[in-house]
Amino acid sequence: MRLGTKRLSGLVALAAAGLLVAAGCSTSNTSNGKPPSQSSPGYKTCGTDPDNCNSGDRAPGGKITVALGKVPAGFMVNNSNENVVETVEQLNPLLPGAFTFLPSGKIQYNKDLLTAEPQVTNQNPETIVYKLNPNAVWNDGTGQTHPINAQDFVYNWMTLNGKDKNIPVAGTTGYDSIQSVVGSDNDTTVTVTYSKIYSDWRGLFGGLYPFWFAAQSAGADATDASKMTNAQLESSFKAFDALPKWSAGPYMISDYQQGSSLTEVPNPKWYGSTKPTLESITFKYITDDTQDITALQNKEIDGFNIQPSLDIVQQLGNMPGVNYEVSAGFAWEHLEFNTANKFLKDVKLRQAIQYAFNVQEMIDKTVKPFFPDAKRLYSHNLFPGEAGYQDIIKQTDPEIGTGNLDAAKKVLTDAGYQGVGTPDGLKTPDGQHVTITFVHTDTTVRDESAQLAQQYMASLGITMTNKVTADLGGTLGGKDFDIIEFGFAGSALLSGNVDVWTTNAGNNFTNWGDPQSDQLLQQMAQTLDNVQQANLLNQQDQILTKAYADLAMYQKPNLQVAASQFINIRDNNAGSYFTYNTQEWGVLKSAS
Repeated sequence: MRLGTKRLSGLVALAAAGLLVAAGCSTSNTSNGKPPSQSSPGYKTCGTDPDNCNSGDRAPGGKITVALGKVPAGFMVNNSNENVVETVEQLNPLLPGAFTFLPSGKIQYNKDLLTAEPQVTNQNPETIVYKLNPNAVWNDGTGQTHPINAQDFVYNWMTLNGKDKNIPVAGTTGYDSIQSVVGSDNDTTVTVTYSKIYSDWRGLFGGLYPFWFAAQSAGADATDASKMTNAQLESSFKAFDALPKWSAGPYMISDYQQGSSLTEVPNPKWYGSTKPTLESITFKYITDDTQDITALQNKEIDGFNIQPSLDIVQQLGNMPGVNYEVSAGFAWEHLEFNTANKFLKDVKLRQAIQYAFNVQEMIDKTVKPFFPDAKRLYSHNLFPGEAGYQDIIKQTDPEIGTGNLDAAKKVLTDAGYQGVGTPDGLKTPDGQHVTITFVHTDTTVRDESAQLAQQYMASLGITMTNKVTADLGGTLGGKDFDIIEFGFAGSALLSGNVDVWTTNAGNNFTNWGDPQSDQLLQQMAQTLDNVQQANLLNQQDQILTKAYADLAMYQKPNLQVAASQFINIRDNNAGSYFTYNTQEWGVLKSAS
């Protein structure tokens, strides 16, 4: 599925948004034998009007604290080792970008940064023109300002185009199709020319980093980003790991307590039309999401955005003064297989494991009790309801994810494995005991998911060890796993799939690749017709499915929670995340 950071700038793995909740949960555990409500009255219109629900007049002042499930490894979201949602959510209030995904999936240009909607001025070669607001500036943290200009676009392109292999970017798709980025009109106009058609151009230049800081940190020419050497690009890219003192958004960082919290206050140099009213936003790190409810009850936090569990939703339904909503968006949960592992390099073993996993059982026992619309996902590239969606996985191999142990055992037996399904343990044809490490983040939902996985593997005679990672980005970037469960956050754009499945791409953590698959993905990214894009992705999915390198599970339900006195806080699972509009957050006027 497509991936996207805050304003479509890259690719993001969901660190703390585990999809599978406690295995023991069922509808029999609900209050009065009935499933809990999927939303509270305060969010009742979010299902039909997701872009405007929970709105109202704001009173001046107020402070809000929201929980995040992960401590940032760094503050460069384009770095493959730091490219997780929680970091993006904290930087949303600081980084400018050309476009924003609204909760509905609609894409809206940034009217604070740009004076007009960017347009395709030429199709051969594809050319896009951006007109920058001359009042848009970076606050460097000392009260001095620097204009947001064309050089910021040039710098971001140069670091993300993949030409310097020493820059650990999460994804290069789109940027590697650009031929040139040129400034004019005193750098207030940006002209981007592509070397080949790139359909999802609106997904680029979101979450810009400041060139003036990059030049300063690397000792480069501060007027021309195109003159930066590879060494300067690498040095400056690394410099953005540090806590930002600068901002070009409605808020800026005022305090950071390592491992505990990060606080942001209004940016006095904010040039946008909507001014912040809150005195501060604090992100409190609560890595064990079972503690979120307790923290909410104790008024240590005012809200959170996580993967729901039945227990959490039930408790919210009994809490006064709290708004909540469980909804599906552009995100999905899956299992990735490290095909470089000495055991999993065998496609037959991967096939048998995928047969043994029972995805529908997981859904029925976990998600459905509080999210009745949950269904199996049968595509690695498209969401149900999108043009061209087909149940490719089911059509290609209907045994995948069905829990068919007989079929799984037959695959292994036919491949020469020994001890299939026996207490003695599964052995490879050459007599090695098969052992697998299953990695996941430390959330209740994924802990329970791992226990289910362990049962499925034991049925085949496989010894599986559960391992918790506190650094999902680092674990994925280092490919330090055998099988890993995590979620990908997506959007309405399709080209992000290129960075997920292309051989050696930034967000392809499977070590799998296929030349025909690569060709189909590249062709898709250069196709402007949405129907043809879907057709090419479905062809690619057939190849991926037969490789058994990834097990798609289902579209991720998400939970947005906010104390009822706060307004304009909405779930945004379409690519920009719930902090996409912090300049609009505030205290309800009537509640002041």
